[in-house]
Amino acid sequence: MDLVGAGCITLAVVALALGLLRPVRPGAAKAWARRQLDRAGHDLAAARLDASPRAYAGITLAGPLVGAALGWLVSPVCTPFGFAIGLLAPRLYVRSLVQAQTTRSEAQAPHLLHTLTTQLSGGATYLEALRQARQQTTDPWIRDDLDAVLSRFLLNVPLDVSLADIRGRVRSRNLGLILDTMAMCCANHLPASTARLLLSEIAGTVQFNVYLQQEVRARAAGQRLQVWLLALLVPGIYLYFRLIDPELLSVVDHTDLGRYVLLPAAAVLEGLGLYLSVRVTRLQQ
Repeated sequence: MDLVGAGCITLAVVALALGLLRPVRPGAAKAWARRQLDRAGHDLAAARLDASPRAYAGITLAGPLVGAALGWLVSPVCTPFGFAIGLLAPRLYVRSLVQAQTTRSEAQAPHLLHTLTTQLSGGATYLEALRQARQQTTDPWIRDDLDAVLSRFLLNVPLDVSLADIRGRVRSRNLGLILDTMAMCCANHLPASTARLLLSEIAGTVQFNVYLQQEVRARAAGQRLQVWLLALLVPGIYLYFRLIDPELLSVVDHTDLGRYVLLPAAAVLEGLGLYLSVRVTRLQQ
C-alpha cells in the first residue's frame, strides 16, 4: 500500500504542476529541452565524462520524482526532502568527480612547471617544451589539455589562443597560473630565456601552494573519516534493529508521532549534520 501511495502522490504532484503551468508556445517545449541538454552537456564536459547528455538529463529529471516516492515510503513529511535529495544528488556527484580530479591534477603542477622550465633552459621552443611536458605528464586531464593545444597548433591556431581556451576550463589555481604565464609569453613573443625566468619566479609559489594543500588535506583526512563514520552510525543502528527485531521500531513505523515527527526530524538532522560537517572539513582549491 505504501508503494501505491507513493506512486499516487507522485502522479498527483506532476498533475498539479502541469495544471498550474500556463499554456506555452509550440516551440517552448523544444527550447526548454534543448536548454536541459545543453546544461547536461556542460556538466559532463566539466567532469570530462564520456556519457550521453540525454541519459544524464533524464537522470536529473527523474531523480526528484524517485526521491519524492522514496521519501513518501519513509514518511509523507519526508517527501519534499526526498525530492530535494533526488534533485541535487546527480549534480553533487558530478561536482565531486570534478573536485577529485582537480585535486589530482593540482598535485602535478610542480612537475609540469619543472619540465617546462628545464626545456626552456635547454633552448627549446614553446612548442617543444609543451610537447615534452605532454609526454612526461601522467595526469589524464593535463595530457588532454596539452594534446588539444598541440593539435590546434597544427591547424594554425596560435599557442596563446589555445592556452587561453583551455585555461577557461582549468579549475586549479596553480595550473591556471602556469597556463596564464605561458599564454602571456606566447602572446608577446618573449624569448625562451625570459619565459624561463618568469616560470622560475612562480615555481616557489606553486610548490608552496601544493605543499600547503597536501598538508591541510592530510590533517583533515581523519576528521572527514570521523564525519562519515558518525553519519553512517545512526542509519546503521536503525537498519540493525529493523533486521534483528522489527517490533522494536513499532513506535516509529505505526504511530503518527514516529512517521510524522521522529523520522522526519531524524532525516533533517542527519542531512544537516552531514552538510555542515563536510563544509567544515572541505578544502577549497
